[in-house]
Amino acid sequence: MKKKLPYLFIIALLLNSCSSSSSLQNQLVEGKIQNNSEYKGGANPPQEILDALAIYHPSANQNFYIRNAANYAPFTPTLANFTTDTNGNYTISLPIGTYGVFGQEKYNFEQNPLADANCNYLQEPDFILTVVVNQQIYNSEFTDKANYCLGYPQ
Repeated sequence: MKKKLPYLFIIALLLNSCSSSSSLQNQLVEGKIQNNSEYKGGANPPQEILDALAIYHPSANQNFYIRNAANYAPFTPTLANFTTDTNGNYTISLPIGTYGVFGQEKYNFEQNPLADANCNYLQEPDFILTVVVNQQIYNSEFTDKANYCLGYPQ
């Protein structure tokens, strides 16, 4: 019996290590999102307006949606969503992986019957979020792009 005990202990440890995979466990994702905006058409503005658009500001009280980044495509189901606070901060729980994150404006445009999957505006997420084990803070910045898919910026 004494000879079998060490073997049973080793087998129990091996079985325990196989059953808990950190890649399947959700990780707490906390961060801050900031965005700026590209000029969305019309007469050429003065330089000070272009300079003001280029400054990143917190994405306050905005909804964001998440899809798998490896096969990101418009009109596919979202995996999750979250809303930022007044300072652009957010918290969500996600498994380890790489995700495409896009804002409410793109999500709403996908609901438009005139939206097309070939539209460049919809082809890419606003930013990529890579969740790793025990990451502390995920800060992201993106540029709010003009949507020319219907012939004029939205």
